[in-house]
Amino acid sequence: MKTRAKAFAMLVLSIVFALGVAACGGGKNSGGSTGGSGDSGGSAQTGSNSGGQSSGGSQETVEIRFTWWGDTARNDLYNAIVDRFEEEYPHIKVKREFGGWADYWDRLATQSAGGNAPDVVSMHQFYVADYAARGALLDLRTVIDSGELDVSLFPQSTLDSGTVNGTLVMIPKGVTMPGWVYNTATLDKLGIAYPDINWTYDDLINISRQVVEKSGGTMWGTPDMGGGQLQPNFRYFVRQNGEDLYTEDGKLGFSRDTLVKWWSMWKQMRDEKLIPDAATTAEYDGVPLEQNLFVTGKVALFQIPANQIYLYEQQFQEGEIHMVRMPTLPDGQNGEYLEGAYLSITAQSKHPKEAALFINFFVNNQRSLELFKVEQGSPANTEMAEFVKPLLAAPQARAVDFIQTVIPYASSAVYAPAGATEVEAAFKDNATAIAFGQKTVEQAADDFIAAANRILQQ
Repeated sequence: MKTRAKAFAMLVLSIVFALGVAACGGGKNSGGSTGGSGDSGGSAQTGSNSGGQSSGGSQETVEIRFTWWGDTARNDLYNAIVDRFEEEYPHIKVKREFGGWADYWDRLATQSAGGNAPDVVSMHQFYVADYAARGALLDLRTVIDSGELDVSLFPQSTLDSGTVNGTLVMIPKGVTMPGWVYNTATLDKLGIAYPDINWTYDDLINISRQVVEKSGGTMWGTPDMGGGQLQPNFRYFVRQNGEDLYTEDGKLGFSRDTLVKWWSMWKQMRDEKLIPDAATTAEYDGVPLEQNLFVTGKVALFQIPANQIYLYEQQFQEGEIHMVRMPTLPDGQNGEYLEGAYLSITAQSKHPKEAALFINFFVNNQRSLELFKVEQGSPANTEMAEFVKPLLAAPQARAVDFIQTVIPYASSAVYAPAGATEVEAAFKDNATAIAFGQKTVEQAADDFIAAANRILQQ
C-alpha cells in the first residue's frame, strides 16, 4: 500500500506542479469557455464516440440517473456538464439528483439498500469499501473492455486508487487535500496575524481566543469540528497520534485515550465560548455553502477541501481566501493522506454501457473539463490536466499551490470497512451528546467504542 500511495503522490505532485506554474485568469471567474470542440484530448474514441456506435447500435432513448453532493454552485456546474453530455448523446437522458454531503450519503445508502440506486454515483474513498463489500458497485473493467470507458490516459496509480480487493470500482475525477481557510480581510480588520502553514492545535485555540476578544464576542473562532464526520478533522488527529480510523482487517484503529483527548479539546473550546454552542451547531448543520457560519461572518476559521477555495472566495466582497494545513501536533506524525473524488456505476444499473459513456465524457472530454477544471481536484487524465491549465482563476491556482505544498506530507490510509457509515453515525451521536451536556467525554467515549466494536464485528 505504501508503494501505491507513493506512486499516486508522485502523480498528483506532477499534475499540480504543472497546473501551479500555469498562467491563471484573474478575478473570481469560476466558469470556462462555453465553446469546445468535443475532442477528448486523449484518443479519438474518448471524444467522438457516437451514441449509436457506443451503445451497440441502438438509438432508443435511454434514461440514466446521476447523483452527486455539493452546494448550489457545484449543482449549476454539474448540470451544465450533463447538458453538454446530452447534446453529444441525444438518445441518453440524465436524471439529476444531488444534495449536501451528509444528506447525499444518507440517501444513497437508503437507495442502495432498497434496490433503487442511481446508475452513476459520486463515490469517495471513505465509503467505497463499504459499498464494494456489499456488491453494490460494478466492475468497471467490463465497460473498459467493451469500449465505453477509456482509461488509456490514466496512470496506473490513479486506477489503483479506485481499486478495492482487486476490482476497479471507481474512476477519479480529481485529487485534492483538505485544510483550514481564513479571509485575509477579516483577520486584517481584527488585527490578527495570519496562521502559519504549519500551525498547531494550540494556535487554533489561541487565534480563536483573539477572534472572540477582538470582535467583541460577535464572532467565534471556528465551528465545532469535534463531532460530525470522522474525517478529515478527527482522522488527521488520529493519524498524528500514530493511529488511523481502522486497521487493515477492519477493526477500530484508534485508542480510547486519543478519542478522549480530541473531544476534551473541543469541550474546552465550547466551554470558553470559542466555538458555537450545541444549538447553533445543530442549526447550521448541513446548510448550503452560502449560508454557513464562515460565509455569513460568524466564524473566522473554517475547514474545507482545497478545491473549494474559489467557491468561498466568490462569496466575499473583499479579501482573499487562503489555506493552511490541518492543525498539527508538536512532535506528532503527519496526518495527510491522499484524497479524491470519484465516479462509480452501481451494480443495479440497467444501462451500464450508457452510464460508462457518461463517465467517459465527464473525465475525458474537453467540453466537460473546460467547465470542471479543478472543481474536485486536479484531473486524473493527464492530457486533461494539461488542458485546464490556462483556464484557472487565481483562487484555483492558489488551491493547486496548496495541494503541491502538502502532497509530500501524505502517506497511505486504510479504506473504511463495511459498517463505516454506522460507525460515523455513532461518532456524531456521542459528540452531540457531549455538546448538549447529556454525556461526559468519558461516557461518550466508552459508548462510542462499544457501539463501533459491535458494528464492526457484525
